[in-house]
Amino acid sequence: MFQPILLEEFKKRTGISSETVVTSWYLAQKVVSFRDLVSVSSIQVMSEEYLRKLLYSTTLVGDPNLRVFENCGICHARIDPHNLQVGQTFVERLKVQKMLENLSRVFEGFCVNHGFAKSIPFVILGKISDGTFAVAHYIPPIVEQHGGGLYLLDGVHRNFLVGAVGTTIEAIILKDISTPFPCDVRPWSSLRLVEEKPPKEERFYNLNTELYRDLKWVGIDG
Repeated sequence: MFQPILLEEFKKRTGISSETVVTSWYLAQKVVSFRDLVSVSSIQVMSEEYLRKLLYSTTLVGDPNLRVFENCGICHARIDPHNLQVGQTFVERLKVQKMLENLSRVFEGFCVNHGFAKSIPFVILGKISDGTFAVAHYIPPIVEQHGGGLYLLDGVHRNFLVGAVGTTIEAIILKDISTPFPCDVRPWSSLRLVEEKPPKEERFYNLNTELYRDLKWVGIDG
C-alpha cells in the first residue's frame, strides 16, 4: 500500500521545488493557437468541467448568440477514421508533413504521449515568438453524431494521418445537437490530397456559412 508523503519530505527526497510542482499560470497574457507556442513550460490534463465550458460556449459564425453545443452529450472514444464522414474536400500535403515533423516535439520533456493519436485534452502553458507566456489548448478531433452518422467537425489532417497508418485516434464525440451540420458530408475516401489550400468555395461540400461552428472563438484551433 502506498504511504502518503509529506510535501516537505517529498522535496527533500527528490529535490523537486514548489515552483516546479505549481506552475505560475498567472504569467500568461493571452490564449493562442497550439501552433503558436515555441516552447512549453507546463502541460495540464484538462478537466471535464473545463472541456464542457469550452464546448458549451461555442457559437455559430452566423449567430454569435447561439451556443450550438450547449447541454449536448459529450463522450470520449477511440475511433477508426474510416468510420467517419467528412465535409471538407481536401487535405494539405504540407500541413500533413509539418504535423509529422513538428507536433510530437512540443511534448518533449513531458510524461505524455508524444504523438497525437492517443493524446487527451490538455491545457498548455508556454512561450510564443515574442517571449511572453500564453495558454493554448490541445483538443482531440471533434466529431458530431447526427442520427446514425459520425461527422468529423475538426481534425481532418490528424485523422488522415492516423487512417493512413491503420490505427485509431482519441476523439471527442458530441451528441443530441439540434443545429444541422454546416455542410454535406461524404465518405472519407472522397478527400483530395492537395499542394495548397483550394479557394473558399471549394473547401467544403455545400457549406452553409451561417451554421459554421466558431471553435476559434473559444480558443480551439485543431
